[in-house]
Amino acid sequence: MIIAVIGPSSRGAVACELAKHLKFHLIDQDDIIPTLKHSLPSSSAAAVAESETLNDLFFKLVIQIATTQVIKLNQGLIISTMLSHRSLIDKLKKLADTAAARLVIVQCIQAQDASDGYRFEGVQKFTVDPKRFVANNFLAEISGKVAKRNSTHLHALSLYNNYKPFTESGKDLHCKRCQELISGPMYQCMECNKYIFHKSCAEDPGDLKLIRQSCPKNLRASKEPPGYELPPEKLKRCETCELNNKDFCVSCRDCIFETNMEGKFLPLIINHGSHSHPLNLIMMPPSYDYKFGCCGCGELGKSISYRCYDCNFNLHVGCVLLEHTATSIRHSHNLTLVYDSLEDTYWDKNSCDFCNNERKPEQWFYYCSTCEIVAHIGCCAVDQSQ
Repeated sequence: MIIAVIGPSSRGAVACELAKHLKFHLIDQDDIIPTLKHSLPSSSAAAVAESETLNDLFFKLVIQIATTQVIKLNQGLIISTMLSHRSLIDKLKKLADTAAARLVIVQCIQAQDASDGYRFEGVQKFTVDPKRFVANNFLAEISGKVAKRNSTHLHALSLYNNYKPFTESGKDLHCKRCQELISGPMYQCMECNKYIFHKSCAEDPGDLKLIRQSCPKNLRASKEPPGYELPPEKLKRCETCELNNKDFCVSCRDCIFETNMEGKFLPLIINHGSHSHPLNLIMMPPSYDYKFGCCGCGELGKSISYRCYDCNFNLHVGCVLLEHTATSIRHSHNLTLVYDSLEDTYWDKNSCDFCNNERKPEQWFYYCSTCEIVAHIGCCAVDQSQ
């Protein structure tokens, strides 16, 4: 495991306490940066300022040390750092992947500054108050929360704009979808090197109409788990099942994942107007009984969702594919899909004008600005299907 303790100078005490209790090696930026400054010849200071910062030098040293401590000796490592540049988190991700280790962020923030915390996509983060930190209590609290690496994960994809794919072998890699050499922005599974895609290959084509045409209706199911009744010619075995001479299996996550890629039914990443972060496609076998609350319609969903891992934000596939503008046999004007309220007048409408049943204000709705008509998205969807 690699634990990065970040924050102001008070983080040092937290890092030391964790190192003592876990018996992990500790690398403290506050100890190394002054040494780097004094060891550099004065004539080289300007060159360093132009080419790379002291923080970059520090992280190069961390990676070299970690190669021995974590990879070769299989020992845990604690890094105490200001983390003054956001790109450093990507270096930590690469370090953890190379070491086949779990990365955990411990951010030191005093209680009154809790709103100033950083966001780290795809990395487990815990926030502590250095003045109240007790290592024993903290470790007992997180012991069941730190997820272990495993080979049957969900392949959550993370976007990398400025980095090449990272692998233990260092070989060039190809996009899993188009098979072309990876270059430029890309998505990579945060747990393994198996799934890497060009940004354009992973994301939606920008026109949900194309997705509506290609997506089988059974994959849009909201109240019942999908049967994954997909065209036989599109069924594809994952590498593990192929090596074990097994057929496509609806109980295998990777078989379902591979089949979706082969058939191009649903994009792996959706950039949706209802949420500020990209949404990952999750396709779980029905036997796993994966359930979620849809943040669009408020109903329970099963097996398939689009999910933001950082925010615990989930959507039905059907809700993602809703028309932005809809018509209804019960109203003469077009209705616009609203994800959240921008005007207080919306919240005065506590019931649906079509069915007269209660409408929860946090749920999406269709709205006519001319008549101030508000309708459940389900009520409009019924009209669309007729």
